[in-house]
Amino acid sequence: MGCVLSSPVELIRVQRSGSTAFRCAVAEMQGWRTNHEDAHAIWCDGPKAGFWVLDGHGGDGAALFSAPELSRKFQFDAGAEARLPSNETIEKGFQAVDDRLRSYFSECPDRDSGSTVVGAVIARKADDTYDLKLLNCGDSRALVVRRPTEDESSPTSFPVRIPQHLSACETPVEECPWPVIAESIDHKPNHPTEKSRIEAAGGSVSEEEPPRLDGNLAVSRGLGDFEYKADSSRAVAEQKVSCIPDIYEVSGLPQGTICVLACDGVWDVQTGKDVADHVRNWLAREPDADLGDIAASLVQRSLQMNSRDNVTAMIISFSDGSDWEASPDEMINFEKLSEQAEFDDDVRTQYTNFLRRCNFPAKPAPCAVSNRWFATMSQ
Repeated sequence: MGCVLSSPVELIRVQRSGSTAFRCAVAEMQGWRTNHEDAHAIWCDGPKAGFWVLDGHGGDGAALFSAPELSRKFQFDAGAEARLPSNETIEKGFQAVDDRLRSYFSECPDRDSGSTVVGAVIARKADDTYDLKLLNCGDSRALVVRRPTEDESSPTSFPVRIPQHLSACETPVEECPWPVIAESIDHKPNHPTEKSRIEAAGGSVSEEEPPRLDGNLAVSRGLGDFEYKADSSRAVAEQKVSCIPDIYEVSGLPQGTICVLACDGVWDVQTGKDVADHVRNWLAREPDADLGDIAASLVQRSLQMNSRDNVTAMIISFSDGSDWEASPDEMINFEKLSEQAEFDDDVRTQYTNFLRRCNFPAKPAPCAVSNRWFATMSQ
């Protein structure tokens, strides 16, 4: 898991983005960890979009390198009507990004590390419904949540296609609880299909909690971690750690549907239903609520529930977000940096590092009227 600080770094960076078909916000916090190893990327272009959350381990090199690479790789063409990339294209795209990461590490060995990935590629069709593919490679997680106006007594049915190996697995896939339409399943080393692949490749899975691949890695798919991808006689999908994502497909989703992507810093302490209810109920009370506020609240809730990991949560609403196309980054909880706050030197250093990483100055400069601190502010 890595080392923890004497007190958590509670700064939260909020980013907002949008297009004519999507409204998105992501919030990230370093938390108790000595290093911030998460990364994310957002690409919105009219009726099509791609969203990514990466959770690094063993360093931040894999996550920071791969997030923009994935975003560029899956900027699919709209044409007459936006169409999602095929599953084959997605799998080849992940392999191509992993290959580029390997080359990057050969040039920068000090950046060698690994990262999980959870993503969503989404397209709005001519009838104003949305098609979506969730892409999961690791133990971050994705949810598709029903729009806040839908009634539980008469739910709409949506076709959901889950990965073939899950539908064929002896361990049945549980039905998603209301209001979740689809939820990805984590790639833990002890999952039957993951364990089978690992052992076939000569690896082992420990019986401790959490189970670990070869006594070390607590996840069985992801980018990087090339020491577990060293068998030249095996295909990419057959290595101890696979970079091939599981792909979940949902079609015909109405405007107002919600998608949540988050790293395991959220899921360690909250269930999919917890998160879905929190986001959906907030929007039911306040239809025009700022998704950035809701994402930040998910991050804060995770810390309050004793999450000991970095925490990143992204919320996507299938709705017009044109007014967010050029929104500046915002820093929340900066009041903790006042001269009266008591931090030891290590914690104060990590606060400074987090601000630098997010391209904010070391000294808070909030608006004198609203007391909000945006990256574009100058005084």
